[in-house]
Amino acid sequence: MDELTQLKEEKKRLEKILDFGHKISTQILDLDELLKLLMQEVREILNADRCTVFIRDFEKDILWSRIADGLADKKITLPVGKGIVGAVAKEGKILNIKDAYADERFNRETDKKTGYCTKTILSCPLKNKDGEVIGVFQVLNKKNGVFDEEDEKILTLLARQAADAIENAFLYEEQRKMFESFIETLSVALDRRDTITAGHSKRVTYFSIKLGEKLNLSKKELELLKYASWMHDLGKIGVREAILTKNGRLTDEEYEAIKKHAVFTKEILEKIYFKKEFREIPLIASSHHENYDGTGYPLKISGTQIPFLARIIAICDVFDAITSHRHYRKPMPILKVLSIFKEEKGKKFDATCVDAFFKISLYDIITGINLDKVQNFVILEDDKKVLAQYTLEDLWRFLKGDFPTPSQKEVVNVFLKYYGK
Repeated sequence: MDELTQLKEEKKRLEKILDFGHKISTQILDLDELLKLLMQEVREILNADRCTVFIRDFEKDILWSRIADGLADKKITLPVGKGIVGAVAKEGKILNIKDAYADERFNRETDKKTGYCTKTILSCPLKNKDGEVIGVFQVLNKKNGVFDEEDEKILTLLARQAADAIENAFLYEEQRKMFESFIETLSVALDRRDTITAGHSKRVTYFSIKLGEKLNLSKKELELLKYASWMHDLGKIGVREAILTKNGRLTDEEYEAIKKHAVFTKEILEKIYFKKEFREIPLIASSHHENYDGTGYPLKISGTQIPFLARIIAICDVFDAITSHRHYRKPMPILKVLSIFKEEKGKKFDATCVDAFFKISLYDIITGINLDKVQNFVILEDDKKVLAQYTLEDLWRFLKGDFPTPSQKEVVNVFLKYYGK
């Protein structure tokens, strides 16, 4: 390589290193997203064939990687101190191995399973501000020879920046888990005021996420939908228990009292500080009883005036209510349930959301209906396969058909085996 070409290559590499710092300093807080970026960038900068980022679990004293090049997104776990990666984590020093198979610490089993041939390895610890090893970069097979001292210096530099980004992502993850456990505990505590409706918020959240996925919502939108779903009935804390648990039809006065829970939900949630991306939660959560045609409550808004995510929750809330046991009735027959949504499509419910809801698999529907019975509820493997192949739309067609085929009858029978238990 002549001097001019070498200078150009070095300039290009320096630009990539600077770009790396910029990319990971843009506050990517999703850990999986960050790890994918780190892998891609380090692999390219070092001109390597593969790269894996291992994270340390201090409680279990293991290293894990959710994503590994060439392993089809399979999670890898190994003890600290075992193998090359484990040795780097334990000793906190970079290892540059020119011949992997000549090093007794190298585990040949992974190559045997995958058909890959590991030749050179550059493995570098990721250290936090206190000098603790929180993870390890492992880079395999440099494309033009072996890893040299310059590669070691570059990976060490990248590791320092990556460690800071990973710590920020961990901190965000801990805050997210704390927030989620708080709101889930609130919804569970509320549900337990009435043993018959226990698990309602959990099931509505489950169905809302499934529907949101069918509507191709972004990851952030799904997160917002999850939190609003969990808290959609929070205002029932302001409704008298005698009304909530009444075994029979409500009087007009009692029904008006129940309707106030939507207002209470908004009032309670507006007192909670939400960061910018979650500030719509009070409005979304409190609008799940608004109807598309404007006949709902509390504001009687209609169409696109109703937050889109609230229109999703509205469908899931009604679906869970009429497919669950109540004080005064058993779950509604499934044909009648589906007929309600078909008849109210474009009236009470957003048509787009209804159409997407009917695309949910029967397996997901049965799982959601029986979500609170998870410890005692098992779907047979053969039945899983049947239910996973068909949707609510298919079930609707099979139930409405005058002359269902034997295979269609089988699908209906398998569904009914687990419905209303």
